[in-house]
Amino acid sequence: MKSGIFEKIDLALKSVNPRLSRVFLPWIVKNPRYIRGSTRLLEAFKESESVRDSLLQEGLVVPPIMIISITNRCNLKCKGCFASTLGNSGKATYSKRTMDSADWYRVIDQGRELGVFTFLVAGGEPFMLPDLVDICGRNDDRIFVIFTNGTTLDGGIFDELRKTTNTAVVVSVEGGEELTDERRGEGVFAKAVRFLEALNEVGVPGGISVTITRRNFRFWSDETNLDFFINRGAKLAFFTEYIPTGEVGASVVSRSPMGDLSVETSSEQFAILTMEERSHFRKRILDYKAKKPIFIVHSPGDEELFGGCVSAGKGFVHVNPYGDLTPCPVSDIATHNLLNSSLKEGLMSPLFKEIRENEGMLENGDGPCALFSHQKEVEELRRKLGAYKTGL
Repeated sequence: MKSGIFEKIDLALKSVNPRLSRVFLPWIVKNPRYIRGSTRLLEAFKESESVRDSLLQEGLVVPPIMIISITNRCNLKCKGCFASTLGNSGKATYSKRTMDSADWYRVIDQGRELGVFTFLVAGGEPFMLPDLVDICGRNDDRIFVIFTNGTTLDGGIFDELRKTTNTAVVVSVEGGEELTDERRGEGVFAKAVRFLEALNEVGVPGGISVTITRRNFRFWSDETNLDFFINRGAKLAFFTEYIPTGEVGASVVSRSPMGDLSVETSSEQFAILTMEERSHFRKRILDYKAKKPIFIVHSPGDEELFGGCVSAGKGFVHVNPYGDLTPCPVSDIATHNLLNSSLKEGLMSPLFKEIRENEGMLENGDGPCALFSHQKEVEELRRKLGAYKTGL
């Protein structure tokens, strides 16, 4: 009986992405509590696709993924902070009200109704929202991936997570101990690794998230370093190339889609890859995808398969801690706030429509981010449509 179920799950996973089956079928065999959950998720995946296709016929573009920056609170003070710099993390003087759990339940419900299937949960530090795991568990026919700094080692969190069958947890690191601690603080790397190992012990899919810079791309080009995390239970890896977003005096300002903004003088630690380095790193990623037992997402490399950037609803949208609906986590413009408008209204906005239909604006070119590469055009569009800046 079980072999028949595994065969069905195997075929279903392969229909979504062959690499999903290679990585997660052995996990399901080892952790059979995921059998029922996997069946339910795969059925919901097909239903969500059908809903999105139906709405597309009506002219509404709904992405399969929503990134939600679920809280502005964080227990770390990393070098530079995207959320803090934009007024989205711990700014007592910022007048906007943060979204609470009830607000997030409502937004997620709206996403579900429109066919959103996967929710990537960022912050701040997501686990500082008390109801986080409950929110994931109550939506057990949708996928949730939580991005954490991995320092909130609390046995209660693992007790809650082991009850879920739809939630993965991804721990942010820069590389090894030296690379991670110099940016995030002394002892953070050790805590992050323990968090990843604890996830594996309780049978929760875990992974790593990395912002790739000139400082650490060589570290990640060495497969033994990736193996270190695989051997500690990592099933997912998100590699996002560093995105600069402008100048503040002589300092470089950068943003990472999962929540970091760095303000540093020019250095390898906060510098984008050269074209040669980007090409080299992409080859290493493709090699890892072919042979490593881990599911890898590489930005912007993987966007090539979709013809460029997939923001503004083409592939995903972002909601910040205050309810502003933005094209992506590194953009700070919006026309709709989900505290006083619906997700459907926001997705139908001229802002999203014009970004999606402007193919040139979604081309990454020589940089790691399309919207960054076209800042002038984005600003002109913002002014034209009366979009507001979401930060301070």
